[in-house]
Amino acid sequence: MSDFIVRSRRKKDYTQFTARIETDTLDSIRKIVDDNNLISINEFINDCLKFAIDNLKIS
Repeated sequence: MSDFIVRSRRKKDYTQFTARIETDTLDSIRKIVDDNNLISINEFINDCLKFAIDNLKIS
């Protein structure tokens, strides 16, 4: 069993929001987070959303 390690992070402003995610997409997200020892699913989704918004091109 891996150790539970508490890390201090800078406080961020979050809003609780519920969204429906397709099952296969969520499975892929969980696998990516687990395989890469990422901090959390929430952090990963936020990073993905920021990247998508920053690189969005609307024609």
